[in-house]
Amino acid sequence: MKSFYIWALSLMFGSAISQAGALESQWELAMAAAYDRASDSALFEGESNVSRQALLQGAFQYEAWEGQVSAFHQAERGGSEDSLLVVAELFRQGSWQDWDWLIGKRRLDFGVGYGHRPLDWFLPMERNPVSLQVNEGVGVMSASHFTGSGEFSVMLVDAGISQHSGGRLPKGIAARWYQLGASAEWQLLGYIDDKRGVNLGGSWVNTYGEQWEAHAEWRYQQDHWRWQPPELKAIPKQEKEHNGWQALIGMTWANSAGHSVILEYWFDSRSWGKNEWDQVFDYSQWYQNQGVQWDSFRRSSAMAFSGENALRHNLLLHWMLSNNEYHPKVDLIYTPEDSGLILTIGGERKLTEDWVLGASARFFGGRNESAFAQLQSQAAFTFSTTIVF
Repeated sequence: MKSFYIWALSLMFGSAISQAGALESQWELAMAAAYDRASDSALFEGESNVSRQALLQGAFQYEAWEGQVSAFHQAERGGSEDSLLVVAELFRQGSWQDWDWLIGKRRLDFGVGYGHRPLDWFLPMERNPVSLQVNEGVGVMSASHFTGSGEFSVMLVDAGISQHSGGRLPKGIAARWYQLGASAEWQLLGYIDDKRGVNLGGSWVNTYGEQWEAHAEWRYQQDHWRWQPPELKAIPKQEKEHNGWQALIGMTWANSAGHSVILEYWFDSRSWGKNEWDQVFDYSQWYQNQGVQWDSFRRSSAMAFSGENALRHNLLLHWMLSNNEYHPKVDLIYTPEDSGLILTIGGERKLTEDWVLGASARFFGGRNESAFAQLQSQAAFTFSTTIVF
């Protein structure tokens, strides 16, 4: 029923502005071809796959209204196809009684990290994907008061309005306090929702001269669901636990030639450690050796990958070069507990102001027993083109 209201609202909005001459819009068409090379992980059954993707996005603005619509299509080898039409954002904003008001569906993102964002509370999204991705907003009604150095906001948030959530995502009330200084900015956030209880968090960013920057963010979560340590001959199960913590600290260096380097470390107490993943690896090998009658137990262990972070401790190294035409970059994620690695090499070539070509390759591996080495894909290769009009 909620999706019906989304579409009804979007149709009303489209009907109202179709008659107007002050409508501003911008369209972007991205197309990609991808190849996923399957790993030999005992947790998954799958073959290497070739797919084609197309993503058309339109951003609109009319007076106090703003919106974005995304149409996504994917076709895979073997004939399976999937199409999706999403009202990603649709909201109205204005001022009244010295407060700025907003109501509708909008993306809320308060994190400051590059590789991971503990403050990505409401509708988490994959960071730095190699394939095309549709990002939705959440239902929000907010009131914000601005001063000369900051902002205070109160928000009613319903993440369940997402067309993909099935109503399972939380809703609650949030507050944000943000301050900006001469070289630093910081924020504090609080959120009480019906799924995770009390959420508290904050962030800090500071610049040092023209080349250096440091940033940090943290989050406390009262309740969370966690996969229990694996047991032989048992289907994994989730149980509600209390007092989850996430924290990230990082730094950035950049120079006038366009080079930038980011170093980050983040911790997630909700995730498994090396011992749990070693057990998953050992049990999956045992199931595989016993025969097909144990396949359901073997594949069920892969559900542990549904969490935000596979390991508690994570390190990231990022390098990028930005100039007028070429934008190469390299990302390396390393999990010191189990010596797992994710390496991403990619870049973009700007042909014109409105036309960009891109390519990326992502490799998963490290120690054989590491979590990343047990993923379904061993490598993913993507070639894309984006046109703005």
